[in-house]
Amino acid sequence: MLAEVADEPAHTELAEAAGGRYGGLLQAPELRMALGLWTRPEIELQPGVDRFLPPEVRGTLTDRAALDAWVVEQTDGLLQRMPVQLTPEVLLVLASALVLKTEWALPFEEYPRNDRRWLSRADTDLDSLQVYDSAAGPLTVVTVRGTGEFDVRLVVGDGGRAAVLSAALELDGDGVSGSELLAAERSAPGVQVIDSMQPTVALSMPYFEIEAEHDLLEHPEVFGLTSASDASSGHFPGLSPQPLAIGQARQAVMARFSATGFEAAAVTAMAMAAGAALGAKALYVNLERSFGFIAVHRQTGVPVVAGWLNYS
Repeated sequence: MLAEVADEPAHTELAEAAGGRYGGLLQAPELRMALGLWTRPEIELQPGVDRFLPPEVRGTLTDRAALDAWVVEQTDGLLQRMPVQLTPEVLLVLASALVLKTEWALPFEEYPRNDRRWLSRADTDLDSLQVYDSAAGPLTVVTVRGTGEFDVRLVVGDGGRAAVLSAALELDGDGVSGSELLAAERSAPGVQVIDSMQPTVALSMPYFEIEAEHDLLEHPEVFGLTSASDASSGHFPGLSPQPLAIGQARQAVMARFSATGFEAAAVTAMAMAAGAALGAKALYVNLERSFGFIAVHRQTGVPVVAGWLNYS
């Protein structure tokens, strides 16, 4: 939406960062999205703003209580606070909220292990596991399929967080399938071949619930914010006749992976200032280690939430 009200070069940078694969995403029943805009009383909005932000999603910027209440309402309480700070310089806050909830097509069994909640299941779909050659080295990707339009990909590699997640988000096509891996009795990151009653992908992993906040201006080029955050001039004439530049851009995100499903929420805010006798084999995936996860819309391949679990 920001790209539509920005001038050049901010318009092009924002549009390129957003991409164009979101058509089928917004109709997915497991995904809910919302927009909100709060402005100081002295900030005038352009008449065309109604096309993107109708009056019912706009408010007056007073204190953070109203912003935090909006976050709680729009994320079903999964998040509690707006991630930007309300300093005297902030004239406008534009925020988006996203909530994703999906149930597993094949649920996990939960049990205690080493004082943690642990999850396990055996999936007969061997090709739910794929191994890819990537810029970060071999990556094991296990797809946990949801009942609706979203899946979660669990990503294991021998590199660090940044390398593994960056490489995983760039993966395209098919890798070496689980059935091929099992036929060759090959291991892979996080995967070993074990004796089993039947060929399966036996996945063992911790339950997890994580929260994090990110400053998008630490890497403005990734999010198309390089020009938009240049305070030497205004960049959003389609939003307001007052010259505005982005002074803060932050995202709060949470994700919960349980035996029955996956829940995630994100709020992005821009503050503008001026196994017996075993005859078969199975692939055992033991995620008693750090790994990445990516919630993906199955039809479009758009990643909605990505994160990393540090295991210790």
